[in-house]
Amino acid sequence: MGNSQWQQYFDQKAATHGASVKSSDYFDDDSFFVQRDHILQWIGPLAGKRILDAGCGVGAFSEPWTRANTVVGVDFSEKSLEFAAARGLQTLSADLTALPFESGSFDLVVCIGVIQLIENYQPVLAELARVTKRGGMLLVQTLHRGSLQRKLLGLVERSKKFDRMYEMAELRDEFDRLGFGEASFLKQYHPFKTVASSDSFGGPADWFCTSFAIRGIKRGE
Repeated sequence: MGNSQWQQYFDQKAATHGASVKSSDYFDDDSFFVQRDHILQWIGPLAGKRILDAGCGVGAFSEPWTRANTVVGVDFSEKSLEFAAARGLQTLSADLTALPFESGSFDLVVCIGVIQLIENYQPVLAELARVTKRGGMLLVQTLHRGSLQRKLLGLVERSKKFDRMYEMAELRDEFDRLGFGEASFLKQYHPFKTVASSDSFGGPADWFCTSFAIRGIKRGE
């Protein structure tokens, strides 16, 4: 779907479900909170940081950070942003390929469950990289193209709620090209609640990885 179609889709979900995580496209509430809690633990405690949640939706993912940090949420669904603001995020509607921030504005940039909704993801990652400060972290979470579960579902499901999936190597290489080192992965295995963190990929265990997050640290001059 195009941007305008996705905007209408998420506006309608927010109008129907309000601030609930049902306004996002997770399998169920439990799967959302399991993933969020694991990622928050993976990053570790944060205080006094400036954080960008790119594609924040109703703000449920980054809400825990608002207590001790400045969290800016950007999304094209203005209805979703109403709920994100109520959760404590500073919100604005903007194009993720042309963010209205100076370069190096954020200590942490997260983009959760967004790039699977677009075909041409490189301009988005390039813009997220631009606004990440030197020594700051970029974290992207998305669907795993190598997942056996998703391949099997693709044989029986005629419709899908995303435009593409990704290999870990593809995003690792893109992070490196954009100037991010120390890349590591957090791998999820839905419907199980276990995750695995690793700085490598490949092998039979990854066949069962349904989605993953990748993080990297922006290199200095």
